[in-house]
Amino acid sequence: MANIRKSFSFRNGVQVDEDKFIVNANGLVGIGTSVPTQNLDVRGTAKVVGLVTASDLFVSGVSTFTEIQVGTAITIASGVISATSYKGDGSTLSNLPTSQWIDVDAGLGYTSIFAAGNVGIATTDPRTSFQVGGTPGVAGKRGVGINSIGNIQATGIVTATSFVGALTGNVTGNVTGDLTGAVTGNVTGNVTGNVDGNVNSTGLSTFTTLSVTGLVNVGTAATFNSAGLDVTGVTSSTSFVGALTGDVTGNVVGNVTGNLTGDVNSGITTATTELNVGVGGTSLTSLNTGKLGIGTAIPSKDVTVKKKSDTSVEVVSESGIPNISIGLTGETKNKGILRFNNDSNAFDIVNNDTGDLNFILDAASNSGTGDIRFIKTTSEKMRLTNDGKLGIGITNPSHQFHVVGTSTITGNTFIGGNLSIGGTFQGRLALGQTLEANIFTTTGVSTFAQVNILGPIGFSSATPAVDVDFQQASAVFGSVGLGTTNPSGKLKVVGDAFFDSIGIGTTTIQTDPNYSVGGLQITSDTFQLFDSQIKFDYQRRSQIGFGTFGDTLTGVVDLRNAGENSFSPWVYIPQMSTTVRDAKTTATGQNSTGIGTGAIIYNKTQKRVEIYLPDGDSDANVGNWVGIASGIGGGTIGLQARQQNSGSTGNIGAGATTNLTITTAKTYALHKIQTSHAAWVTVYTDTTSRTNDASRAETTDPTPGSGVVAEVIVGAGTTQILSPSVVGFNNDTSPSTNTYLKVVNKTSGTANITVTLHYVRLEN
Repeated sequence: MANIRKSFSFRNGVQVDEDKFIVNANGLVGIGTSVPTQNLDVRGTAKVVGLVTASDLFVSGVSTFTEIQVGTAITIASGVISATSYKGDGSTLSNLPTSQWIDVDAGLGYTSIFAAGNVGIATTDPRTSFQVGGTPGVAGKRGVGINSIGNIQATGIVTATSFVGALTGNVTGNVTGDLTGAVTGNVTGNVTGNVDGNVNSTGLSTFTTLSVTGLVNVGTAATFNSAGLDVTGVTSSTSFVGALTGDVTGNVVGNVTGNLTGDVNSGITTATTELNVGVGGTSLTSLNTGKLGIGTAIPSKDVTVKKKSDTSVEVVSESGIPNISIGLTGETKNKGILRFNNDSNAFDIVNNDTGDLNFILDAASNSGTGDIRFIKTTSEKMRLTNDGKLGIGITNPSHQFHVVGTSTITGNTFIGGNLSIGGTFQGRLALGQTLEANIFTTTGVSTFAQVNILGPIGFSSATPAVDVDFQQASAVFGSVGLGTTNPSGKLKVVGDAFFDSIGIGTTTIQTDPNYSVGGLQITSDTFQLFDSQIKFDYQRRSQIGFGTFGDTLTGVVDLRNAGENSFSPWVYIPQMSTTVRDAKTTATGQNSTGIGTGAIIYNKTQKRVEIYLPDGDSDANVGNWVGIASGIGGGTIGLQARQQNSGSTGNIGAGATTNLTITTAKTYALHKIQTSHAAWVTVYTDTTSRTNDASRAETTDPTPGSGVVAEVIVGAGTTQILSPSVVGFNNDTSPSTNTYLKVVNKTSGTANITVTLHYVRLEN
């Protein structure tokens, strides 16, 4: 190809063979890469023949140089430098083992190498200036250490031609030279030279021949062979261990002023007259009469212990059982024993024979007043007084047997006199011929032959409220007569009877903390009445509810929930034909005692439900029976929603009375009366009835037919539910929706009382 000289301008770069060579738009040149990150980015081996000048050189891999010349310094962040040799001063190199070696010129004409730290051989953790192996003195370590002040520690064998100075360690080899210093360690080899210092042996020392002209001090023990010990001076020993088998033929004329703390096993020791210890035998005296005195030289008894202050006698065993036996010569049973630790550190007083164990007070008849006391640590638990009273839990018993606290008697108890019980009696009681009974407070049947009780009886009650109080307990009887001594059945009551709760067909009254479950409970049985009547209170406040467990009754008869869970959720009203209905309606006297407003039947002839709505005359009229869907005058009675209206009295004083009018309906069913403050509220049909009732006392019930619809006495913020609902109406000459009230302030101060009536409209 011909030579071409021409300039080319590539605006967006140039690329050869994809990633072989590229110059990108940013002016970056890449060889071996299409994505250069530097001005020149070479991926692969590069060869440069000639001089390469660079401000900074970064090599991430292995670089091989024949020769490197650096003007100032080389910095390598990481990696390895390998070279055949290093030339120059390496004193500035760090983290090298040679870094602590210092070349020192002490002025002797030559330089020395000095280690600034400890030097270790065969160890990476030298603890002394120069150390070979492990640190001496550390458990499990063996080695030699030399510190900077000349001390040498070695755990192995030290061999030397001579030793100068103190030898404090153990020497197990032979010492043939002279020792001029003190040897405080053990010498197990032979000493053939002279020992000019003191020999203080605290362990076992063995000598073939020992000749001592001065003082011999043996700290712990000394053993000599058959040659014996030849001492020309005074022999002093801290202790002597081993048998003394030789005879002492001379007299011991000196005093033994020290303490003899070891044992003397001499066989028979004979003192012709007496043996005295202490001045005049004041510490110990043994007489040839067989008497022994401790603290006295004149024992009056076989053994006499006498001290000016506290005196004690101690019998102690390091293990086993210490005993003190007192008895007669002969068999083992003729002994009394004081014994300790026979059973888990227990202290026993034992009579091995068949006689008594006596605790005797004032045997000398000194008219003493002492008692026998049983004490735990410093607390007295039981006392038997000198006059024969036993107290448990009390230090001054007032009776022959007096217990303070709870007592349990599992067997029979006989009481010859009166029995007084201040608390609750529980369990089984049998009191001779007067009372033969099994009394069970929780279960079983209690039987009595005869019981005469002068005071009240409380069962499970410490404070009976009446003569017989079963409030916190239960009782089972075969037959009970109340007001009669001859019950003809299981229960016969002559007179009034009042019950908080009665269970029929059950022994358990069902309770629930969240609901009232009723005082009469019949379980799995049928309740029937024959020629009888069920009547409720004359104030018409009683109600009947079915399926209303836990709910508040809202009417005289509340059946709203009766069908939810019942197998037969039906309510049946009287059923009869028109003929039977008419005959019963017009029967003689029936108008005054039977048929009245609101009577409901099912007419089987007409196949409808009928209600009796009289027209105002005094005679019963069969024409007053109408279908329940038909109303008075032929109009239609629609279902109404519940409503409420309020009225306020304004500020009235405590105990003051004011009249109030609230708009409701001409005729209404009154459900609830709500007040903002404590008040006495009375609802009337007309103002005349309210005026006539103004003087009636709060404790007096209104007269029937007096025009009083309802009245309540309530506290502050109380809503009084009227169940069953009360039907009220306006009795003005021209009926209106006005409802007339009387409100009495029952607070202790002035109050503006708001009264709210909750009702359902019954008349258009």
